[in-house]
Amino acid sequence: MLRFVETSINDIELELEIINSNMFFNVISKDKDKLTHEDLLTEITDSIQVGAERYLIKDKDKSVGVIEFLMKNPNDGFPWLGLLIVKKEFQNKGYGSKSLNEFYKIMSERKIKAFRIGVLLENEPAHFFWRKHGFIEVTTTMIDNKEIMIYEKRI
Repeated sequence: MLRFVETSINDIELELEIINSNMFFNVISKDKDKLTHEDLLTEITDSIQVGAERYLIKDKDKSVGVIEFLMKNPNDGFPWLGLLIVKKEFQNKGYGSKSLNEFYKIMSERKIKAFRIGVLLENEPAHFFWRKHGFIEVTTTMIDNKEIMIYEKRI
């Protein structure tokens, strides 16, 4: 059974290992193969400032991914799932879907009926995943000079 464990500053190296196992995502999102300790620290600090929650995705003693979400995006007032990333060696083994189901439970407990995500237009594997899970396209926008498809999911 998967569980989400709140991350701390002590988890940065573990998070880097997970994130840097996904070179394709790093290249399309950050224009580099690997994030540095400083890159990740800046990303986490920025997220904390807007009130995001960040967790390691654990399967027993294994850290298989990272999930981050924001209960109220200041730009549109919606809850947002900002990051769901599974370590490369655990991809295509159901961890993304199981993590998403755990996230649905959290949102349901918090009485959330719908949330949004943003997917880089270039990230075709992610579009396939989100559409497969019933996410509906809302609009496109630009974030950090990158075109993003905004999806919404009603639960």
